[in-house]
This record gives sequence, C-alpha cells and structure tokens, in this order.
Amino acid sequence: MSSEAAPVRSAPIPAAPVAPAPFPPVTFTGPVGDLVDLVQALSFCRDVPSVMAVVRMAARALSGADGVTFVLRDGDLCHYADEDAIGPLWKGRRFPLSTCISGWVMLNRQPAVIADIYQDDRIPHDAYRPTFVKSLVMVPVRADEPVAAIGAYWATVRMPKAEEVALLQAVAHSTAVALTNVQLYESLRAAVAESQARADEAERANRAKSVFLAAISHDLRQPLQTMRLYHNMLSERAANGRAAVAAGAGGLPNAAPANGLATALDRKLIGGMGEALSAGEELLRALLDVSVLDAGTVAVNAQRFGLEAMVAGLVSAVRGDAEKAGVDIRLRTAAKTGPQAALEVADTDPVLLKCVLRNLLTNAIRYTGRGGRVLVSTRRRGRSMLVQVWDTGVGIAADQLGTVFEDFVQLNNPERDRTKGLGLGLGIVRRMARLLGTSVTVRSRPGRGSVFSVLVPCAPAAAGAAADPAAPDGLLPFPRDGQRPAQRASDPRTILAVEDDALQRLALGAIIESWGYRVITAAGSDDALAAMRDAVRLPGLVISDFRLPGPLNGVQLVARLGNEVRRHLPGIIVTGDTDPARIQEASATGCALIHKPYLPEVLRAAIEEVLRGVDGGGGQTGDGPMGDQMGGPAGALDA
Repeated sequence: MSSEAAPVRSAPIPAAPVAPAPFPPVTFTGPVGDLVDLVQALSFCRDVPSVMAVVRMAARALSGADGVTFVLRDGDLCHYADEDAIGPLWKGRRFPLSTCISGWVMLNRQPAVIADIYQDDRIPHDAYRPTFVKSLVMVPVRADEPVAAIGAYWATVRMPKAEEVALLQAVAHSTAVALTNVQLYESLRAAVAESQARADEAERANRAKSVFLAAISHDLRQPLQTMRLYHNMLSERAANGRAAVAAGAGGLPNAAPANGLATALDRKLIGGMGEALSAGEELLRALLDVSVLDAGTVAVNAQRFGLEAMVAGLVSAVRGDAEKAGVDIRLRTAAKTGPQAALEVADTDPVLLKCVLRNLLTNAIRYTGRGGRVLVSTRRRGRSMLVQVWDTGVGIAADQLGTVFEDFVQLNNPERDRTKGLGLGLGIVRRMARLLGTSVTVRSRPGRGSVFSVLVPCAPAAAGAAADPAAPDGLLPFPRDGQRPAQRASDPRTILAVEDDALQRLALGAIIESWGYRVITAAGSDDALAAMRDAVRLPGLVISDFRLPGPLNGVQLVARLGNEVRRHLPGIIVTGDTDPARIQEASATGCALIHKPYLPEVLRAAIEEVLRGVDGGGGQTGDGPMGDQMGGPAGALDA
C-alpha cells in the first residue's frame, strides 16, 4: 500500500438550475371573469353612489335577471336607492322594514329565493302588481349586521338556479367589503380634513398671537423707556448727592441731606422703581424674542467655533446666579483622547446656540432648590456633540413633559410669581433649536430632577480651526462707504436725536448731554431735516425712533440726512416695533438697531462704539459694530 495520500478530487460544480418556465397568464372568462372585474371596479369606489352604480350593472349581468335593485337600510326603513331594470320599480322610495322582502332579508340575515311572488306571504302583493316582477332573489349585504340588500327580479315565474343565487351572494360579499372601504375612506378623509382645519386654526391663532405680541410690546415700550431714562437720571442725582453730603459731613453716613438731595428713603424708592422697570423690561424682551422667531426673520449664520470653550464660558457666566440661589453648578467635559474624544469644533450658529444653552442653564438653576446641584456635560455622539444640563430640582411629571415647551407654561408657579420667570424660556429654546435643525429633549423624574439634551453638529478639529475668540459671535460689520462724494466737516460729538414722544425726547436729550455730547432734538422727519439745515455744527451721528410723524421713518430719515450732507452719516435706530418687515428694513440698512426698552448704558455703549469708527471729519475709518444689543433679531435674542 502506497504511503502517498490519494489525490483529493473536488466535487463537480453543479450545473445552474434550469429556470422554470414562467407561469402562463390566466384570463378569467364567463361569470368568474365578470366577478373578478366587479371586485376590481369596486376597489376604486370612494363613495356609496359609485358602489351602487357598479353593483347594479354587475349583478344584472351575472344573474341574467330582468331587473336589479340596491336597497339601503335607513334606520327602520328600506331605501330603494338605485335600480337597473326593464321597467320601473321603486327607486327613491322608502318602506318600513317589516313590510317588504328586502327588510325581511336584512332583519333575518339570510337570502330569500322566491319562484312566484304571489305565492309567498312575505311579499306585499299590491306593491308589486304595477311592476313586471314575477320571481326574485334577495340577498343581504354584510351578513352579520346587514346594511343593505341586493335584489334580482325576473319577468316570468321561474325557480332561480343555485349558481345564480351563489353569484348574487358573491356580489353581496364584495359589496360589503367595498362599503367598509368607503366608510374607512370617508373616516380617513374626515380625519384629514379635521386635522387640516385644526392646523389652519392653530396657524391663524399663532399669527394672531404674533401680531398681538408685536403690537403690545411696541405700545408698552414707549412709557417704559421714558421711565427708564428718568430713573437713570434720578439714580445718578441720588448717588452724586449722597457723595456730596458724605463729603460735607466729614464722611458721616447718617448726615442729614441738604439742598433737596435724596434721603435714604428716596434712594430706596428709586431702587424699587428700578427693580419694577427691570421686571417689565424682562417680559418685553421675552415677547420680542418670541415675536421675532415666529416672524421668520432670524437667519441662521453657521460658523465653526470652540464648543467646549463656549459651554465653559456660559457656566462661568451663570455661576454667580447659581451661588445666590444656593445651587452648586459644575461642568464635566468629554474625553480628550480615545475613540470618544470630543469634537471640539461646533458647526452651527453660535449666537442661537448660546441662547439655547443659557436658557437651559437659567431654567435649571431656577427650578433647583437651595442645596441642589446642576451638572453641565458634553459627550460625543457620532459626528455631533451632546450637551446636557442635569439638575436635582423638582422634576416634571410624565404627563406634563409635552407641555413644558409651550409658551407661558410654568408647572410650579400657579401664582405667576415673576421672580420665577415668565414661562417663555423653553418656548424660545424650542423655536431656536428648530432654526438650528436640531431639537431639545427632556427626561425627568418628579422629585429627582431633569435632564435637557441638545445635539450640536460638529466638525473634526482638523477640518478647520476654531473661530477667533476675539471675534464677537454673529456680529455684522458696518458697511464701508468709500464710494461716496467728498465729505463736509462735521462734529462727531454732536448728535441729532429724533423722537416723537415729547417726554421721551426731553429725557433722551438730557441724558445724552449728561454724557458730554451736544444734542440737537427733533420731533419728526421734517423737524430733523430743518434742524440739519440750520445747525451750526453738522451732527456726526443720528439717533432716531423708527416710527416718526411725517413722510419718512427713521431708516429713511438717516439715508436722507446722509444725502443732505453728501456723506455717509452713521445712525442708531431705536424701536419698540417687532413687526418682521420693520425689523428687516432697519437691520438691513447698516444702521445699529436697539430695541426698547433699553438700559441707558446700552445706548451709551452703542454711541461710543459707532463714533469710534468715525474720524474727526465725519468719515468712517473702519468697520463699525453691530453689537449684541444692536445687531437686529439675533442680537436682540442674545441680549
């Protein structure tokens, strides 16, 4: 026996199986083919009249009858709704169920086969005598709970064949399915119509709400802004007076005031006024955010920036509020190395994202009791980063999770205590998240706390460097103006202030003068044009309300005044108007935009920032600002 192994023979490759011949198409003929055609025709029916029209023709063809009728049950009546016959029957008429053979069929849930109608006591003979009918077959539609009946009639006395009865029953079964489909289709159509009506109603209500918010916020801003300006001047006088009294009395804190200076009670009242004004301004700022977001005027400006640096900055910014509330706030960042290393470069709108996260942090601190904790974490989720805000607060019941993002909903503030917020924060968060193409989700356990999560799209660090931290988020440059004609000399320290409200105009002029500027005031566009022509020094800046008496609004007035002096004239538009078209018009001109009510220091900062870009001759030396309080809708949201 040889020691060599026998060669291994591979198994032969089997031949490919022979594909079976295609099954020959089958064409149904005769009664079966007619029945197949009936079923197909009924599948396209979407209402009862079309079902009846198909059935009466098919039933007569299949049975060979001299006439066919379609009877609908209408409560306690039989409604002879349709017919196809050699002579008239009872189309359109109604009879009690107990007096006709179709009623007997539906009540007894079984067919009736009658060779000679005049030999059957179930037939109302007097009703049949005017007709051609001598024999019939009547079958119920939907045997368990009949809703209709189909009758076939012959003009001669004959015993209907078994196959004729079977075909009629098959027609009845197909009709039952078709009627069920019609009912479902009508229910679906009604549900869709109702859903659309509700959606339309919700849209109308949403538009009406936006219009209402815009109108009421504008009307309330005017008196609030006037009060804020006067309050600021009172505060400064009280502070200056207190310093003067202390100096004159050798620094004694309880020295009596002199020359009508403010007392301790006066200062307390002024402080209370400031707190009340701040509460009102907070409400109006939230209303502005809601109306601007609903108006669709906020454009997403996606940029690449350092996500974790932003989150860390926000945590630092709210740490003081957390300490006042007795809440411990901490930040836990994602891993720096390994498969789950953080994607540090976010790719989204930094202004909107900052607003979303700031609202979530403020909300967590507000609803976490003293001694509680708030944890902000970041972790990688694929090509995105998940930012989560955890708290050990009161929590949210499962049946209320869907309502927390609705406007003015505050689950733990039935008394509407304004120190607990307005109930608009999470509604604003949801709107901003939608603009960013993401969503905010929440999980919660009552008594244990909540976690809000935001998924932020990111880019690998190598794909692009983080944004310059010195560059302000989402700010737009003031447009250059090198193509204009030669400019006349003007005084940058002279400001033209245009305000139609007399009290506010007086306060505005006084407070700007207190900052060391010269002020020319005007009540409207015509007054402003006249004041410009008569001015000894041409103003270097125009501050104007948007709505003005006369033919021009504030934006148009700034442009017209620039034409008058043949140079670019910087402008700051002050408005309480939240109408989307107005906001777009104002923010698209290159003018700075401030929304009423505003703090006086916001206006002062805006003036200084704008004038820093203007040289002594009134020319613009560089790109001016569009700061957080001045940059249109996005800036207002970040305020």
